[in-house]
Amino acid sequence: MTVVYAQTHHFGRKADQLVAKEKLCHSKAAELLTEAWSVTQSEQVRLSLEPQRDRHLQQQRLIKMSRKHTRPLVSSSKHTSAPITALQSPPLGWKAAKDDKTRLEEQSTATADLRELVVVLLLENKRLLEEHEKLKAENASLKRELYEEHQSPQASLDQPLPLGMRLLNVPPNLQQEIQLLLKTANDS
Repeated sequence: MTVVYAQTHHFGRKADQLVAKEKLCHSKAAELLTEAWSVTQSEQVRLSLEPQRDRHLQQQRLIKMSRKHTRPLVSSSKHTSAPITALQSPPLGWKAAKDDKTRLEEQSTATADLRELVVVLLLENKRLLEEHEKLKAENASLKRELYEEHQSPQASLDQPLPLGMRLLNVPPNLQQEIQLLLKTANDS
């Protein structure tokens, strides 16, 4: 059973590859899936194999129908000199095959869009870096002014520090204790 299932899986993938290359193998894959379905005892495997087989049978029918529709057009084209676009367009429900020129145009458009996005992101990054540097300089200036205010001789030791001011070079737990002491001293 495992060998049949592995072979069936192999032919299913081969059928997909051959269809992509515009060759056929759906009928062989459907036959092998039917054989594997009849051999297996597992209901779960059967539920997996049945839709695969049905898909291959449906693909085989679609290919036959598309060939029937294109053959009359080919035979009538021998009598006319005008090009027939029905042969060039895919059958209903199929994707149109893209030529190299179309692919290159799509890739160049996508590349141009990505380059524009990169430029926008680089400009935004530059603006944010400049803003960051400006804020760092402003922050340093404010810290320096605050430090100089409290280090100057005019600053009295009797005057408590403002409650919102952060003490420089003091661990945070000591800062909280100092702030509490200052607050209780001001309240009394």
